[in-house]
Amino acid sequence: MSDDFAIRLVNISKTYRIPRRGRGTFRGAAAVAWDALLGRSGAPHSMFRMFPALHPVSLTIGRGESVAIVGRNGSGKSTLLQLIAKTLESTTGKAVTRGRVSALLELGSGFNPEFTGIENIFLNGAILGLSRERIEAKLDDILDFADIGSFVEQPVRTYSSGMRMRLAFAVITAVDPEILIIDEALSVGDAFFQSNCVRWLEDFVGRGKTFLCVSHDMFMIKRICRRGIVLNEGRVVCDADVSEAANLYYRLHWKRPAKTIAELGGGASAESVRRPSKDSDPAVLPELPEDWFPLRMNFKERTGDGRITIERIATRPDTKSGCVVGDWLGFRIDLLAHEAVESFNLGIGFRDRSGQLIGGYHSFYLEESFSMDATGARRVFHAEVKLVLKPQMYLLVIGLAVNRTVDDWVDIDCLWDCANLMVSGSEIFWGLTPLPVRGVRFASPGAPAASASAANPIS
Repeated sequence: MSDDFAIRLVNISKTYRIPRRGRGTFRGAAAVAWDALLGRSGAPHSMFRMFPALHPVSLTIGRGESVAIVGRNGSGKSTLLQLIAKTLESTTGKAVTRGRVSALLELGSGFNPEFTGIENIFLNGAILGLSRERIEAKLDDILDFADIGSFVEQPVRTYSSGMRMRLAFAVITAVDPEILIIDEALSVGDAFFQSNCVRWLEDFVGRGKTFLCVSHDMFMIKRICRRGIVLNEGRVVCDADVSEAANLYYRLHWKRPAKTIAELGGGASAESVRRPSKDSDPAVLPELPEDWFPLRMNFKERTGDGRITIERIATRPDTKSGCVVGDWLGFRIDLLAHEAVESFNLGIGFRDRSGQLIGGYHSFYLEESFSMDATGARRVFHAEVKLVLKPQMYLLVIGLAVNRTVDDWVDIDCLWDCANLMVSGSEIFWGLTPLPVRGVRFASPGAPAASASAANPIS
């Protein structure tokens, strides 16, 4: 185990003792007071139940690492940050930190609502370990970053949540700690201030400082963090690359039924991926036409309830040697129904290495759906996708799901990052995605308008 660490957690946990009838009753309050007087506030009592907010956790965060802790609400993320920041006492274990720690855990913490913004800058700075001379030297920079104008002379109780966030984060920039801990604070404030904060954090991490945050904003954490830790019901269920952690977060967030690769058919590298079943006889799959090529798959995660399974994926042309920007890529997907499904959707997505979905086909957004009306039924899905993409490596996501809304769906069989696809060639558009353009003209003033025509060569 490396000794060059910034944070080390050793079997740390937190359990709360909660009155079964609530502290609002006389009996409950009396029991709490009596146990406290006897010095046994943690002792079991029939009127109380023990709630493990965080089960024992052991992990090490190295110097200069940027780590995101993600998970559903109530999974123990904030509890873990408070234990690391030592604003909460652990039930077992310990947290060891090396270097000056600054934490932004709760909006407005460290502020006196009756003090003005200026007075709270000095108060909060003192709490974070800054001398008055240091604060005075940094005051102009703090005010510039906060950018709240004359409100800095008003009591903080008159501030909006966004203004309090601006002031608190501006003080953090003056402290410039070795370890920075932020709990969901960047979800508050306008887009321009959030952008300033993200740029400052990127510079902070770039200088070899340690950054630890909790957030539900996957785009932001993928931009700043390299490592992701997923908590679920107080337990660490994943400690991996941030993109892999984000994938699992989405699965947990929507509570979709999930099975392991082994349960759904194992064998990720095979040209066909099958669920063990009497219906999955390879001989039943029709032979591929000569111009179709089995997709070489190697995925880590497969989710879904398995009512329909993807038996084989083939492409035209072969992707072994990569593809070219602007070409059409054909997909052939063989499906097997293990029970009838009245309506489902199918998607083929292209993600970059950070896990960001760049684009693709999804039947839900085209108001299309498919059905398989009997157990043992087989169908073949065909589609062609034009590779209007930047030249780089992509990860394919191919899956079936029942979509209720844009944000609510249930996986049937989804293969996450199931294959690599190298797209080469010249860039043919500006930015992340091409936007269709029409009516482009360049003429003298007063010249007759040309008829609207597509000026985008990729449409």
